[in-house]
Amino acid sequence: MADLEIPDFPTLLMEPLISVPEESRVGFLARLERAAAERYREWATESTDRAEWLIQCADREDEIADRAEKMFPVLPEHEEIVSAALSVARRLYAGAFEGHPLEDQIFIQAHAERQGSMAWLGFAAQHSDESIKRRFLELADLEVASAEQVDAALGRSSTGEA
Repeated sequence: MADLEIPDFPTLLMEPLISVPEESRVGFLARLERAAAERYREWATESTDRAEWLIQCADREDEIADRAEKMFPVLPEHEEIVSAALSVARRLYAGAFEGHPLEDQIFIQAHAERQGSMAWLGFAAQHSDESIKRRFLELADLEVASAEQVDAALGRSSTGEA
């Protein structure tokens, strides 16, 4: 646990992200959120004593994806590019969890939530429309809520603080 290496997910996922045209990046990230929801649900089946709160985290990931896709869906002309980028991103993302026990995988995901919140904050900063800005800030809050729930359940801190 002490020497658990936490990936820098933005760096890890940068190449597939920048391969997606800017107009479809929010939709692409929404699909990554759905992949995180799937992962939480898989963990819930592996750890029934943690299932309730893992399902809550999964539901939040789906909510993030739903909201993001409503704002900026993947454009039809970008579907093929997004699909290819998503395949690469999912493979890279899965590699971050390989070889780790379940609790550490969940803890790594808490860090990914916090790092993911920064992406939504970045999108918020790019928009002058206050309604869009607020919706991106809400997505960031949902990410942090999952991280905080994981932290509380595991008795660990994913903030990087001791």
